[in-house]
Amino acid sequence: MFIVLQWLKRNSYPLLAFFLFGFAVNQIMRFQIYQHSYYYNSSISFARTIDQWRNNVSSYLNLKNENEGLRQENLLLRGQLSINKSAVNAFKDTTYFDSISKSLNNYKVVYTYIRANIVKNTVNSRNNYFIIDQGKKQGILDGMAVISPTGIVGVIINTADNFSRGMSVLNSKFEITPYIPKIELRQGVIGWSGMDYNVADLKEVNRTEQLKKGMQVVTSNYSSIFPPNIPIGTIKEVSQKNNSNFHQISIKLSTDFSRLQTVYCIKNNYHLEIDSLSNPIIDEVK
Repeated sequence: MFIVLQWLKRNSYPLLAFFLFGFAVNQIMRFQIYQHSYYYNSSISFARTIDQWRNNVSSYLNLKNENEGLRQENLLLRGQLSINKSAVNAFKDTTYFDSISKSLNNYKVVYTYIRANIVKNTVNSRNNYFIIDQGKKQGILDGMAVISPTGIVGVIINTADNFSRGMSVLNSKFEITPYIPKIELRQGVIGWSGMDYNVADLKEVNRTEQLKKGMQVVTSNYSSIFPPNIPIGTIKEVSQKNNSNFHQISIKLSTDFSRLQTVYCIKNNYHLEIDSLSNPIIDEVK
């Protein structure tokens, strides 16, 4: 303590000069309009430059993950193409196909896709959201599904002219009915417990179902938002409680939400038509 006091005593004049200089600069910036405007604009420009550098470095470091995601997406698209080719010969009246069916005759295009980039994303809250750089002017609508090259991401809930906000799978309000192709099971609800951003829970699956670790979980054809067979994840763990009729299931999510960059917004072109048929109709007998 004595050494500190001695140092302050020896340097009191320079410290006082620096203090007065800082005070004078502060007063000029606060009460001189031109200087205040110049300082504010310069600081904003500097901050944007730093953010741009940071984004460039982050994008470069994530090239490996982006390439892996593209490889997975190409694999998924190839699988869809082979399914479509076989279906062309076998089922001439089939009406479910996504945008790759534009080149096929006698098929309706049910889903269209819009590419977007993530500009903000959270993973550590109880209710997480993300923001993309596409909005109403680019064709984004409320209720559109959002997927990454490796799996589901969430649903658009708010749109502006050039940006949109989505509810992430990592949100306590997000739910989706899955499909497990291995045992042809469409049962239960997937939700997030708020613990690990890599893991979700599959609830309300009867304990009599023969589930095993490693089984793939995808979207089902019951959804009017997500196309079927979009990856959700794989079963990580299955356990039971003696007093419960349901399994306790954890799902390792296919999407790495901590590294989201490129996503696809999906529009179901027949969503309104399907919803109109879902409303109950009561015939009155007179």
